[in-house]
Amino acid sequence: MTIETKLDSRVLRSAKRDESVDWDALKLASHTELRRRTVEHIRNGTTDLTDGPMLIATTAYTDEQRHERERRVLFMERPILAALSGDLPNPGDTFLFDEVGPPILLTRNRQGEVKAFLNMCTHRAAKLVTEPGRKNRMSCKFHGWTFDLDGNLVGVPGESGFCGISRESRKLIEVPVAEWHGLIFVRALPGGEPIDVVEHLGEGMAAELAHLQLEKAKPMKSSRFEVEANWKYAMDTYGEGYHFATLHPTSIGALAMSNIMSYVNHGPHHRLAMPRADFLDCVDTPESEWPPTSYGGLYYIFPNTVINCNTMANGEQFYGVSRLFPGEQVDRAATMLVTYKPGHMPEDADPSLWTNMHDFIQKVITTEDYSVSRDGQINMKYAPEGFQPVLGANELALQNIHKHIQALLDADQ
Repeated sequence: MTIETKLDSRVLRSAKRDESVDWDALKLASHTELRRRTVEHIRNGTTDLTDGPMLIATTAYTDEQRHERERRVLFMERPILAALSGDLPNPGDTFLFDEVGPPILLTRNRQGEVKAFLNMCTHRAAKLVTEPGRKNRMSCKFHGWTFDLDGNLVGVPGESGFCGISRESRKLIEVPVAEWHGLIFVRALPGGEPIDVVEHLGEGMAAELAHLQLEKAKPMKSSRFEVEANWKYAMDTYGEGYHFATLHPTSIGALAMSNIMSYVNHGPHHRLAMPRADFLDCVDTPESEWPPTSYGGLYYIFPNTVINCNTMANGEQFYGVSRLFPGEQVDRAATMLVTYKPGHMPEDADPSLWTNMHDFIQKVITTEDYSVSRDGQINMKYAPEGFQPVLGANELALQNIHKHIQALLDADQ
């Protein structure tokens, strides 16, 4: 199931946005088609389904060796979303990304290009940047070795003590990075092929994300919070609306209908929509009379990122970006939540609209979604031999995620 998107491949692959393309019209058409399919489900009392239920092993959540393989195969060897362009918008800006193992330093150089390095001084491996911000140069607090935004070693106190050690050989260690339409991906291991974002996403998913014009999004508030559960157990709560009525009766359940979902598959990635309460007004209304919609649904970027393209009660749009990362232990994970104001929102709009929405979402995640995670993780650990959790045919997004994770682990054997 796909939403057809008319966008030339050459335009899509360009890192710079083609302003001759009517991106707003493409975005509206995509959002409208997603709403159309969702309203049809409401009318019929149906939801998108896969062929049938899927059983998974409890070891997918509890096995330490598998957990370490997931951290390497999924989070170090493959591209991972590290930031949006708005997180380091100007030359001299730096950004720290420590969630996948090796601490990574992002910089935007004087030419406006994003660079990525191991955040490690090449003298004796101390952490180079501990506080992000705008900088001309970066000096290590240990001995003062200094580097420019391109990673060149430009200052060595007491340099006479390092005869025979060239500055060129002590540049910062680069890791692959790619910035595309507001998304910044890194691969945590030095070396390897450059990152092709469109190839990673697939053209269908890339086209849908390009419509959002994320390069114009401005971060309004960010949070990091931990959960005492495997990262996939926490991630699973983002991929279905089956639990809305029972787990979120007075929050999300009051805003969206339970167990109705439109699902659009893009390989390991997907896009889905749960019916908002205002969609009910469209059920008995001709489509020609529907108001424009800014609801784009949830965009899932494999393996760990969800971009919530949604609107607040007063109509302002927000992008909520949630990323799940595995912890050092199999039963620990961390969530990075950032709320962005889209670039087309008024510059003088009250910022509390977005910060309050951020707080609401964080409260729902931590006190409702994750309220079941710790106990469920414990039960997975002590479940009797042979017990297998089941993902229903209505939880097809979760089935797709688990199948692709397993396929990558199998290929790594």
